[in-house]
Order: sequence, then structure tokens, then C-alpha cells
Amino acid sequence: LRVVKSLDYQLDLIISSYCLDQIDFKNDDIVIDCGANVGELNLALKKRNLDLIYYAFEPDEETFQSLKLNNSENIDFLYKLGLSNKNAKINFYLDTDGGNSSIINFGSKDVVEIQAITLDSIQIEKKIKLFKVEAEGYEPEVLEGAKSTLRFIEYISVDFGPERGVNSENTVVKVNNILTEAGFELVEFSNYRVIGLYRNKSE
Repeated sequence: LRVVKSLDYQLDLIISSYCLDQIDFKNDDIVIDCGANVGELNLALKKRNLDLIYYAFEPDEETFQSLKLNNSENIDFLYKLGLSNKNAKINFYLDTDGGNSSIINFGSKDVVEIQAITLDSIQIEKKIKLFKVEAEGYEPEVLEGAKSTLRFIEYISVDFGPERGVNSENTVVKVNNILTEAGFELVEFSNYRVIGLYRNKSE
């Protein structure tokens, strides 16, 4: 799409796909990007003249190097780590070219060991505008590791499509249960992918 329809088209599609038009972003808002890939989320928001505090988590070494190049002004908040429900060394199954690498084994024979942490261990105890979760089927575990942080988050955009494991299961029910119990409500569903936007009802 970057080649055929232009980078601008791709960046606008990211905003629409994650339902981010529903969010009134302000400069200096905090955005946390789980499964950041090359940091296109931040590029898409910067295209709208937003100067945000951007935290990004991307454990794939090759992809992380591109993330750094694209977001050098946020270098202190870019983490070559996976988000999980525990702090541990774990296997990471690679599909770098397809952007589908995952902590859940989906049948890839290309596997590396990575460091995973919980989002709670970062201790971002201030208002967070958006937490984008794109974990290729590992979304429930990511959210389980963020339970203390959830109370600071206003919006969560989560891709819970059929990407979990060799059976390509979705994580809609598990994710919805976790977020509903944490006080979030589903406010928008993407027209492009299996992505839901949740809002913290206490905000």
C-alpha cells in the first residue's frame, strides 16, 4: 500500500483502522504502542500535527531498528521488549516480513528468545490517552500485565482478530471480559479490521 497508494494513504488508514478519529488528542498526551512494528502509529499522529509522548514496545530486533529510525525523537521511550503478564525470558516466533511475529506459536520454525515485561513494571502512573494493543493473539496476556496501569488509561484500541496460535483463534471474548471488568466500555468497532476501541468509563 505504501508503494501503490502512497505513504499518506497508509498513515490515514492506520488512524481509521484503530478508530482513532474518535479520540480528541492534545499535544503531550501519552500514547503507548504495544506491537509498534516500525512506529507507523506515531507517524500517523504526527501527520496530524500532534506532538505526543510516545512509548513503543517492539521485541523483533530488525523491526526495532526501523522503529528507532522513524521515531528518534522518542528514543528514551522505545523498548526492544515484549509486553506480557510476567517479567521473563520467553520464546518469540518470527514473521518479520509479514509483521506477524508473536509470543504465541503460530507454526513458525524461526524462534528467538526475548525479554518480556509487564506494562505495570514501567510504572507510568500518570494519565495515558491511548494504549494500542497489537500482539498477534497475545492481547489477553498483555492486558493482564497492565491491570494496575489500566486505571490511568482513557482509551484502549485493541486488535483481537483471528491471530492466536496455529488455529488462528480470535481473542475478542477474553479481551472484552478483561476490559469490561476493569471499567471500560466498547465505543467503536473498526470498519477495516477486527479492532475495538474501548473507553474508560471513569474518565
